[in-house]
Amino acid sequence: MTAGGYRKPWIFTAPPRGTRAQQEAMYAPIARFLSHAAGHKIVYREPGNWLTYSRAMTEGKYDIVFDGPHFTSWRDRYLGDMPLVRLPEPFVFAVVVRRGERFTKLSQLAGQPVCANSPPNLGTLSLLSQFSYITRQPYLVVVHGWPAAYKGLMDKRCGATVLPIANLKLYEKGRHTVRTLYRTPVYPNQAISAGPRVPAGVQARIRAALLSPAGQAATRTLRHAYGAGRFVPANRRDYAGLSHLLNNTLYFSGGGQVGIAQR
Repeated sequence: MTAGGYRKPWIFTAPPRGTRAQQEAMYAPIARFLSHAAGHKIVYREPGNWLTYSRAMTEGKYDIVFDGPHFTSWRDRYLGDMPLVRLPEPFVFAVVVRRGERFTKLSQLAGQPVCANSPPNLGTLSLLSQFSYITRQPYLVVVHGWPAAYKGLMDKRCGATVLPIANLKLYEKGRHTVRTLYRTPVYPNQAISAGPRVPAGVQARIRAALLSPAGQAATRTLRHAYGAGRFVPANRRDYAGLSHLLNNTLYFSGGGQVGIAQR
């Protein structure tokens, strides 16, 4: 608490995956709901772009974050954030090629064009993590979204692509036009986590609120956007060891600019 009894609001954020208006519409109501649950003002801050988001995260400027498992793992390891709730459906990705292509193993994609979303996309980082040297990684043909990744492969813009298994089944519709070279481990889905400025007792109240019927209602737009059911409890075991996927990502290498910002 600062002079005069004013307490700085906690910052809630999420990756910049849409327009500012779209992000505000999705997340600002959740921030208002969390303020009531926590008994402390929580405001949504739209990061604007990935570089701003990543830098502010590694500097410890965020208090409550909804994002992917690799970021959740990183903040747990380096900042002491606690995963509170997560979307229940798991993530599994497949690296696939067209049937008839010469590729028979993942290592053959070194230097080859692969349609993929820009890092730090989880699927893309999972693919790149299988190559020991940056100079021997695939050449990324950057696409925007999973449908574009699949279309790029079908249009022969690239020799391979990486897709969530669920999306791949949807696009293939039983046609068997692709062959799988590599399948990732099963990852936990995206989570809401809280940093160390949020006391443990308040974190527990936030978790309970998000799991309640009122919390499910407050997060309905968010969950609908990701085709997800109810939030379920999350814990550190779910995300342990996934931070390594960010090792060669700007601001995150070697732990980044670790520290809890004094706001």
